[in-house]
This record gives sequence, structure tokens and C-alpha cells, in this order.
Amino acid sequence: MATTSSSIDAADDRSVGSSAAPAGTFDRVLLAVDGDTDERVHGVAISLAAAHGAELDALSVVPMDVSVDHWDMVVERREDEAEAALDAVGDAGRETDVPVRKQLRYGTPAEEIGLYADGNDVDLVVVAEPNRSGLKRLFSPSNLASNVRDATDVPVVSVPTNE
Repeated sequence: MATTSSSIDAADDRSVGSSAAPAGTFDRVLLAVDGDTDERVHGVAISLAAAHGAELDALSVVPMDVSVDHWDMVVERREDEAEAALDAVGDAGRETDVPVRKQLRYGTPAEEIGLYADGNDVDLVVVAEPNRSGLKRLFSPSNLASNVRDATDVPVVSVPTNE
């Protein structure tokens, strides 16, 4: 009986059937990318995935806003940029032996990233956070990182860029 008791005491504290990783570890990392995402951001996500032995998902969202009322050249251009960004992450992952699952969605980026994170057992989201000077910050006070934080309960790491 003592053996059974000690093995139960040593059991994982996670609830039965839970797929969440223990605090401080990640089983699945999501990298949100677009055509302007810096290679530095790729590197952070790939390094985190490699260090934790985690799966890496790369997600790019083609923005479908009020300026796009039907499938047109704007959407096709955005789609081409998104696919190129996903391919760049896939190439970087191959160089470091980190497999990358590439996903393309359409809609509002922060909402789609949040939905993907919540619906796919993601443990960490990595996004770029461009350096915004005074005027950009004044006219656009929110950014993708803060919008993603509002869209999901998953921790979000924002990587500063010089864009």
C-alpha cells in the first residue's frame, strides 16, 4: 500500500484529461506572422519551441477589413505575403530541426490568433511588436500584441522590432 500511496503523491498535479502544460513549460507555441515579421521574431519562437521540445505553429491571417468587399487583387496580394511569411518560418525551422505547422486564416488578425490559440491547446503566443514612435502611437494607440492579449487567456510574448 505504501508504494501505491507514494506513486500517487508523486503523480502530476494536472487534472486527468487536461492537455495544458505545467506552469513554465510549453508543449505548443504559436507564432503569428505577416509579410513584415522580422526574422528576429522567428528566432525567438523557434528557440522557445526548441528549448521546451514544443510543437511550433506558424499562423498568418489575411486581413479582411471594410476595404475588401469581395475577392480581389488586394486579397490575393495579402495572401501571397502571408504565404511567403509562413514559408520563411518553415525554412528557419528546418535549419534548426524544429518542425513548423503552417496555417493560413482570413479575418481580423487578433481575433483569429486568439481563436486559434484557444482552439488548439496553444501554451504560448509569440507576436512582433513594432517600435512605434509618438505619432504612430497617437493615431493608433493599440497594437497587435495588446489586441491578442485581449483575445485570449494564453500568455503572449511580444518581440520588439524596428519596423
